[in-house]
Amino acid sequence: MSQVEFMQFLQSVKDDHPDYAPVMRPHKNTAGADVMIHLPQNSWDYVDWLEGRGDIDFTAWVQHCEQTPFDNWPISKLLMYWLWLDSCRRHRNGLETFSNVLPEGYDAFGEPANDG
Repeated sequence: MSQVEFMQFLQSVKDDHPDYAPVMRPHKNTAGADVMIHLPQNSWDYVDWLEGRGDIDFTAWVQHCEQTPFDNWPISKLLMYWLWLDSCRRHRNGLETFSNVLPEGYDAFGEPANDG
């Protein structure tokens, strides 16, 4: 599954899908106000693991997504995509991973170039 295909898949997932039931957590936006981020519990588990390792600052990710939106994507869906991409890159590059299970739609051969 390509990045575009995974993005299309995320856009099609309904909030009542049992594997993607949203769990809400507040994070500060660039104005310092709480914004509710809706992610499935397994995504929050991954966020907690990444932050616990010091690999990411998830609030910085939230603020970056707020400042650089993509089309009309909800911020939560964009963050799910970023988490998926991070997991794919970790598996592909032989880095420590949260789980030995490959991410849905994982492509072992890398990402297409963005140059054309």
